[in-house]
Amino acid sequence: MTQAIGLIKRNARVAVLAVVIVVLVVITFVGYLGSQSSADQQAKLETQAKVAKVNLSIAQGQYDVAKLQADKDGLTSSPSFPVTFPSVALSAYIAGAADKYGVDLVSMSPRGAVGTEAVGGQQYVRNETNVQVSGDYESMDSFLSYLEQGQQGQFPSLRLENASFTPTGGSFTVVILTQS
Repeated sequence: MTQAIGLIKRNARVAVLAVVIVVLVVITFVGYLGSQSSADQQAKLETQAKVAKVNLSIAQGQYDVAKLQADKDGLTSSPSFPVTFPSVALSAYIAGAADKYGVDLVSMSPRGAVGTEAVGGQQYVRNETNVQVSGDYESMDSFLSYLEQGQQGQFPSLRLENASFTPTGGSFTVVILTQS
């Protein structure tokens, strides 16, 4: 060990030069790794910015205010509701849906006109039919979904209210608005 210390003392300049070279190599290596990380992060940020610009242009196309206003202006000013209460067609529709989904109709009681309701500033006649059904939960769920979704063409103002169900049956009110 003393020989190594003596050798270092005699060649102090070479030892200092070796230490400086090692330090410079380490600094260069660390700087290179840092620049690679920065370059990778910059490329990632540039990619995210491009994706954001594309998403923004898509969103602007979907929500063009002028186009939405033109669509709104093209809509009819009042909803198109039936003139009379279609009780026979409604009964057939409900019975057909019950048969389709395996739900038993316990009772169906059309109450007819029970008052008025305002929609879009206009008054419409509110017609109700009380319905009681029995069946399993899955069948009743499918039955109600069908009633709510399938009404678009034939019964545009149909909605279900006052639903009350147990695991084996339930009741609800079908409401249809008609023109007064």
